[in-house]
Amino acid sequence: MWPPYHKTRPLPFLHRGNAAFFDPLVAEVASLRLPLFPYPVEAENTWALLPCLVPLGLAGMVLAEGLPPPEGMRLEAEAEMAGLVDLVAVGVGGPVGQYTEGVALERFLAAHFPGAKALWLGPLRPSLAPFLRPLAQVSVAAPSFAEGDAFLARLPQRARGHVALRREEVEALALRSDLLLYAGGGLPLALLQPFHALLALAPVDRNVHERVQVVYSREELWAERVKAVLGALGYPP
Repeated sequence: MWPPYHKTRPLPFLHRGNAAFFDPLVAEVASLRLPLFPYPVEAENTWALLPCLVPLGLAGMVLAEGLPPPEGMRLEAEAEMAGLVDLVAVGVGGPVGQYTEGVALERFLAAHFPGAKALWLGPLRPSLAPFLRPLAQVSVAAPSFAEGDAFLARLPQRARGHVALRREEVEALALRSDLLLYAGGGLPLALLQPFHALLALAPVDRNVHERVQVVYSREELWAERVKAVLGALGYPP
């Protein structure tokens, strides 16, 4: 519990119709009785609120999804690496952009899959590639070699695996992988094996759970992201 004399500070949650991450954030703030008041705001011009953060005494603002930062914004290393910002925290020196989704993913992988071999399935998200560093090797099923190679180029050299274009290549790589990173779209059940762990960055059908050893849901990643958000705001776990 935080001291009662801590002034409660507003924390806007900006979204464009997708506010699913808001509920776990509010639940954790309430559970820890933090002096924060999160509230949702549907906004088209996300960065219009930036000049108001300090004068209004806001703790910062959380974005449902990462966006490219405006010119001149101070960035933490993770946001600079990703080229995206999903949290603006207000500190002594003013607003600072952070990328908590990447931080959460890296922490989750370091805790659960250090040194694993992984295969990325679904839409490529290059902003998340640098945060796959805890893995020993990452391969990718890509729509083209150029896109897959560009994704892998954002990883350390030691962790760059293979780019698969044809179904047969994807199936072969799946058999050599411990972890499947599912980012959405079609998920052929033929790829799934009983020894696989699957980390779902997007919702999966229930029958997927029956085909693999374990499924880690996006809600579990959100729990890690909540910790990253609150830690960046000055409330570490």
